[in-house]
Amino acid sequence: MTLKRSDVLITRPCSMDAYRRYRATGLGWGFLPEPDRRGLPPDEEMMRDVDEAHRCGVKFQGRVELDADWMGMIDFDSNFMESTVRDLNDRPAITWWEHTYKGHPSYHYCTNAPGYRHYLMYQLRRIMQAGADWLMIDSAIPTIGALNARYGGCFCRHCMAGFSDYLRANLSEDEIMTWCIGDLETFDYGDYLRERGINDEMYRARILAFPPVIPLAKEYFDFQWREINWLFREFKRYAREFSVNVPLSSNSPYYWAEFMYAVDAHDFYTNEMEYQAPEIEILPTEPIYTFKLADALKRIVAITGVPRAFEPCRINDRPGHIRLWIAQAYAHGHVFMAPEKMWTLRFKGQPDRWYQSKRGDYEDLYHFVRDYPTLFDDYESVESVALIFSNKAVRQYLGDQLGSGHLGGQNRSAPKTELVKACIALSQANLPYRIIVAGDEWIKDDLLEADLSSYRAIVRFEPSHLTAEQEAKLQEARDRLVTWSGAEDLLQRAGRDVAVGGGAKDITVLPRHQPSAPEAPVIAHLLNSNYDPESDRFATVRDLRLSIAQSMLKRAFSRAAFFAPGKPPVAVDCQGTDADTSILVPELDMWGVLKLE
Repeated sequence: MTLKRSDVLITRPCSMDAYRRYRATGLGWGFLPEPDRRGLPPDEEMMRDVDEAHRCGVKFQGRVELDADWMGMIDFDSNFMESTVRDLNDRPAITWWEHTYKGHPSYHYCTNAPGYRHYLMYQLRRIMQAGADWLMIDSAIPTIGALNARYGGCFCRHCMAGFSDYLRANLSEDEIMTWCIGDLETFDYGDYLRERGINDEMYRARILAFPPVIPLAKEYFDFQWREINWLFREFKRYAREFSVNVPLSSNSPYYWAEFMYAVDAHDFYTNEMEYQAPEIEILPTEPIYTFKLADALKRIVAITGVPRAFEPCRINDRPGHIRLWIAQAYAHGHVFMAPEKMWTLRFKGQPDRWYQSKRGDYEDLYHFVRDYPTLFDDYESVESVALIFSNKAVRQYLGDQLGSGHLGGQNRSAPKTELVKACIALSQANLPYRIIVAGDEWIKDDLLEADLSSYRAIVRFEPSHLTAEQEAKLQEARDRLVTWSGAEDLLQRAGRDVAVGGGAKDITVLPRHQPSAPEAPVIAHLLNSNYDPESDRFATVRDLRLSIAQSMLKRAFSRAAFFAPGKPPVAVDCQGTDADTSILVPELDMWGVLKLE
């Protein structure tokens, strides 16, 4: 029932013809049932959408909406203002939507408010009753995502009461005395800060500092973290009252610390990501870390670009560049949703703008995936190097950005930490790697139980923010332990596993294997980013010679076949020695897959 690597998703409900043209298996952003006030589908219309999707063999993912359906909360609950996120001055937080409804702006509602939780579960019930197969929590900006300079939250009465209860259950008597809290029965965190001279401006400027500098900030984040984890697990529990095995995803930017919540409740992610016009970069770098972190979390991502990413494509129609976005996602083991119709921009007082694909722009790529699912499903990345992820390092990075005007909040651009820079550099060097999560009180720890013996290098970063126990674990591999100082230093220490010969440039090689089936074929995706924006074409690379080290593959190979979109598979020259496997690919356009046996 859940997302597979060979699935083909379309972003939004479309015609049955489009589902069939793409050979779609799933729908990313199924409409939520809304009233007719904006011309969007009520329950009956959604049921029709579900029926049409099902008739085409498409799984329908309905969505519970957090930010975009702020108007629905106004209609649903006459006391909606009691559910708004509040700053230290008791002002309601406003999101980025510029339009108004019934005289009100786009409020950011508090996910700890009982009234808002009631509305979210009301949405969920209607979605499941309409027949949805999958459930997505869209624009998932919970209250923990409001604890920043953008929103200055949250000090609503529900958060204040909940935090008081949290402190009562988690602080010792000595800690209560140390913090000068007084009577927890009447404790109000907002009053507590104001009494200590912390106003709204100071709070916004300091709340993301790490380590914390605002009194009880750590405890307050921990309280909010507990609440959003509970809520997501409750989403899943309630959905399973309607369908026992319903998968749950969210549009959470999990690469930011405060949004990596309830990983256990997610079956996969449905994400938007920053993609740039080809004049800025050809092979996207932003998604690489997103894919690799999802691998570390053992989750698949169904991804697309943020709306503004498609605006340059609307103005200057260049489907060739978007084709590379699609190929890159599948080559990393994830799914790029078919960009049949993409909303790009909305300006106040102007109609929405849309990118519309043309027939023939992308169908062949998705047919390729559906024709050869065995090249995708059950395959994981091969890795020679381990990079150690610290959730606290991401929080430190965000805190360091406070002085440069970084607002925090929902951000579709990955943090530019040293780990992220390492991911991009190693990908560009074709050095296969994996991220290992060194957890904390928020995130499950995979490092302490990890088998580090198979990696030629284990890379840590400074400051590490690792515990003494985690550092001791790394010392088990001290002869292979490296503190990151750049890709060149690591390449000298660890060596290269993949070599691209013949002077070919801008070729990405992504080997993949089946860890549970060691005798299964090994595959290697090849991406060619020799792209010309003027012609919107890729320069064909001929007689491409690849060498893949046996030390990484652990096997010798004597046969290889090459698969490419729109072409029949062909046998290619493959020679194996004790040192490496050498393959000659006669012709590579944008994307191809080698199958080694």
